[in-house]
Amino acid sequence: MPHTEINGVDIYFEQHGESGEPLVLMHGYTGDITDWRFQVTEFSRTHRVLMMDHRGHGRSDAPRERESYTVDQMASDALALMESLGWERYHLVGHSMGGAIAQEMALSHPGRLMSLTLHDTTYQFDVPKNEMLAKYIEVRNQIAEEQGMIALAAMPSLFPPPPFMPAERQAETQERLAAMSADAFIGAGIGLRSWAGTADRLAEIRARTMVIYGDLDSYVMMIEAAKHMAATIPNATLEVVPQAGHSPQYERPELFNAALRRHLEAGAASAK
Repeated sequence: MPHTEINGVDIYFEQHGESGEPLVLMHGYTGDITDWRFQVTEFSRTHRVLMMDHRGHGRSDAPRERESYTVDQMASDALALMESLGWERYHLVGHSMGGAIAQEMALSHPGRLMSLTLHDTTYQFDVPKNEMLAKYIEVRNQIAEEQGMIALAAMPSLFPPPPFMPAERQAETQERLAAMSADAFIGAGIGLRSWAGTADRLAEIRARTMVIYGDLDSYVMMIEAAKHMAATIPNATLEVVPQAGHSPQYERPELFNAALRRHLEAGAASAK
């Protein structure tokens, strides 16, 4: 199993596919590379696919220092991993927190991106005006701190499961959360909410971009943000996955994959 030390942290990653343009898949908060299970199968036929578990997630190490889980730090981790593997140019897909990381990578190293996909994500994760969500986050952090991650994983979700989310995936997600470090859970959550965001920098993104979301995702936090990003980023297109929540790449992979393939192939066609 491939691990490498990046910025002092042991990072787990996988590469799939023998040929084709490089495609990098960045998972979200509390996720791991299994979030891309259906994309690896599809895209490794035509691309060289790279996935990584961000620090504190999956099989990567979880530093005790909670302040180390910033978006900028995780973007630095990803860039350093790709440099160590010799991946100079690539298509980049970021889901949720991975979308924040992808935005920072697109802005700091624009010449490396062949295309960008921002998937069920936003340009700012701070939600100070949403009192209900802020209280929910506070309670979850308190449970993680005082009772542990197993107790947190047993806590009912604020939202009902989307119609196409497999029951076995819900159980798998609960097990994954129970195994996560409380330091990573709390630290990465703080890192997301304290991220400066890209509200005033979206127009500087130069990569050909697809913004995609599930139509059952959070309207205020994700859908409105997706529409704004698609309207603000130059050369951006917008795709909607029907009857899907926050993870259409898992809930409705055939629709998500078709949209992503159109995006990737549109770039190849325009380059000819």
